[in-house]
Amino acid sequence: MPIDSTDLLYPAPLGADDVEAYHDLRRRAVWFEAQNHWSTIAGPKAAEALNGLVTNDVAALEVGRGLHAVALTPKGKVVCDMYVARLDDETFLCTVIRDCAEAWLSMARKYINPRLAKVHDDHESWATWLVYGQMAADAVARLGSENSARSEPDAPGGALQERIAKLDAWPVWGHAPWSVDGITVRLIRAPVMGALPGFVVLARAEDRETLSRFVQASSYRRGSRAVWNVARIEGGRPAYGVDMDENTIPQEANLDMLGAISFTKGCYTGQETVARVHFRGHVNRHLRGLTAQEVLPQHARVLDGTGKDVGDVRSTVVSPRLGAIAMAMIRREVAPGDTVQVTGSNGSISATVVALPFDEATTEAAG
Repeated sequence: MPIDSTDLLYPAPLGADDVEAYHDLRRRAVWFEAQNHWSTIAGPKAAEALNGLVTNDVAALEVGRGLHAVALTPKGKVVCDMYVARLDDETFLCTVIRDCAEAWLSMARKYINPRLAKVHDDHESWATWLVYGQMAADAVARLGSENSARSEPDAPGGALQERIAKLDAWPVWGHAPWSVDGITVRLIRAPVMGALPGFVVLARAEDRETLSRFVQASSYRRGSRAVWNVARIEGGRPAYGVDMDENTIPQEANLDMLGAISFTKGCYTGQETVARVHFRGHVNRHLRGLTAQEVLPQHARVLDGTGKDVGDVRSTVVSPRLGAIAMAMIRREVAPGDTVQVTGSNGSISATVVALPFDEATTEAAG
């Protein structure tokens, strides 16, 4: 969520501080400043209009809930994936990575009748932070108060403990206003890092500097985009511009497994291709994980045991926990556990195919 395709095409290696932040994601919590693009679909027919553009059932959303969805071309290829939150009966808040903003807004304005709903570009209206990790609720609850008298140890049952308990109980995909030292933000508990809990903190643009100071003063570490990228890949979450593009069917990028597609809702742009794959067949390729003993070059070809070209490497990083890992678009006949050869300009590297997302069992394969 906080990175665009430039960060992904040329991922920075993790420095010493990054490695500490990476470990904090699992033992504490980490703050990230995001680069999301926000837009609003609002009007008496907003639910109907948006439902006709994306793969998931936004019309069924209750106010205060959200979901993951995908916008497709008429041929069923990915335009962008997004997160959608229903603010009220007639208003939906949508976010995409900034590289996809122009394509998404162009599509929405083309297909949504302005007499039924208005498409608003809100990219200058919001500042976005994310906090993820086992102690994310504690990090949010303390935000803005850690350098004040209110940061004194809180008694059992005190105000701070009540805030933490409320955040711990916050429903997945739930969103609502939240007060941070007098500033009203919107919290969204979005499951964008696999099993790691966390929140999107959406603040008005005029509150960006104040919120930034609060995060800087937090006892929880601030993470870089490189750290987020490693966590994203470990979680098997594809990024547009690297793991998927305008030639990708959503099931190839595992977006169905990530809960971004409804197979029971009404018609939407690109539905025919998605439904045909789901009900009558299969995709011929999809994203898999790769583990190896050395860095896997991006764009390198993947060869099976017979030397046949079966795919290519997409996102690639060195994880402090798992070693060299990558996501690759690979033909479906190549199964988890198979050994493949990754061939680039510097020769061939042996790698093991694993199912996504990467998990603790991957550690052994990674050496």
